[in-house]
Amino acid sequence: MSPDFRKLINIINEKSLTPVELSKHGGKYLKLLIQFIGNRLPVPVDPSAREIYGDYVVLDPDMLPSLEQAAAAEDILGALPKKVTAIIDDKKKDIPWGALFKGKEFTGLTGAKPYNAGHLAELIMGLSVAAKFFNLGQDITMEQLMAMAQYVQAGIQGKNYRFTYQGKISYPESSSKSDDLSFVAVVPARSAEAFIEQIKSNRLEADLSALLASAIRYCNESESVQRACNRVRTDKQNNKIEVISDGTSDAKGTKADLQLKVDGDKIGLLSLKTFSTETLGQISGIGYEQLSKWFRIAFGIDISGYQGLLDPSLHRKEIYNNVLTKIYDEYVHPLVVKMVEDQSPGQEAAIVRRLADAARFHATGEALEDVEVVKLDDSVKSGNYKILKFSDNLYEAMKHLDLEVRYVGKGQGRTIQIWVKPEPGEKVARGANRLCQFRTQKMGDSYRNYYEIGPVMEMLTGAKIEPEELQPPTGPTKIKDPGTSLAADRLRRPGSLKFPEPGPGAGREKR
Repeated sequence: MSPDFRKLINIINEKSLTPVELSKHGGKYLKLLIQFIGNRLPVPVDPSAREIYGDYVVLDPDMLPSLEQAAAAEDILGALPKKVTAIIDDKKKDIPWGALFKGKEFTGLTGAKPYNAGHLAELIMGLSVAAKFFNLGQDITMEQLMAMAQYVQAGIQGKNYRFTYQGKISYPESSSKSDDLSFVAVVPARSAEAFIEQIKSNRLEADLSALLASAIRYCNESESVQRACNRVRTDKQNNKIEVISDGTSDAKGTKADLQLKVDGDKIGLLSLKTFSTETLGQISGIGYEQLSKWFRIAFGIDISGYQGLLDPSLHRKEIYNNVLTKIYDEYVHPLVVKMVEDQSPGQEAAIVRRLADAARFHATGEALEDVEVVKLDDSVKSGNYKILKFSDNLYEAMKHLDLEVRYVGKGQGRTIQIWVKPEPGEKVARGANRLCQFRTQKMGDSYRNYYEIGPVMEMLTGAKIEPEELQPPTGPTKIKDPGTSLAADRLRRPGSLKFPEPGPGAGREKR
């Protein structure tokens, strides 16, 4: 492991212990902080403040009465002191709350997983694609990926980690040609730290090990990755290969979590998901601009008549209540029901076109680039994946479906679900005939509008590797003709829309 890689093992979480964070979940983290202070335990410092305060600080025990009073208050946020007092060089010093970090010391005690598997899927896939080039287009193995990860450089970039790796690729052909390959990945700090510690111990958690096996299998069987390897190998000129895995920057117009470039030209775009997530895209916020875009893309609905209900001068709770009760309950949901009820299978219908366009938008971004959505299995040890393609053909497949609307209209969120009606008498496993759903939810102090796909959308857009066909990616590297690919033999596209029947375990829809 490189010195830079070791140096950053102890960098932590991407969230500061601000008063807002401490007031969440009934003061859960505030109560933990009180325990830290009472036991004289050091509290981690935000990376941006470490040059001033060091890696950890011990907080003043005299703060305990005011913090305990705040923890017992109905308004925790309002009761917290404006600053926190630390003991630095045996002297009391007021420091901002934002200088403290909610690292693994806190999340581990609450039982939360110290990483987001979706964030690490992007890093893992980027490593796998880079390794495929370094291995001259031949099959890569788990051992190779684990070894490569030991030498990746890491550095702080704001609240994230920036992983980098550079090297030269030499080929066995008689020419003196060599290529330069660079790998860059940007990952939120908490997930990055967990990954670094697991790589250091040479042992990945089960879900990350499954993601790694799935990424390896995808790279070994992907026609597009193989073509890229062949392209640079047969080019007599020196090439510059870039593997960029950066789903955190949210560049406008693209949904690609991973970009593959050769000599500056994009030749491959991937959007990466895990099997355990249904979310394909989201639009954050409940301002007029965000919600206007959300409903326009989803259903072609204009909410300009409700702009006054979203006036930013109103309290956020009032705005959100207006979104749920006035916009969703009284306007959007009834209108969507009417649109769908007026639709007939096989007939031109504006709502079906809208649903198809919404799926493509959330899959490929505003630029409608040719993005391949890859879902990596995070549960099958030997690796598994699905490839989802969202193209103009989606509408042709969807217009023959008989649709219905279901509505989740209670609680602190709203969900409009689009389902496919089974044939009369057809028995369907629970949830198997859901096409997609549009969900608005309050997440802590944030508001999210999620677009999520169901099993039918996966059937219409995807191809799948069957788990029973897979073998664990271990053992010596296999030499494969660079001009061949297993993808054509291994991928099966559904020939017809047939829902799974109820069976053992049916009745529990994965959420």
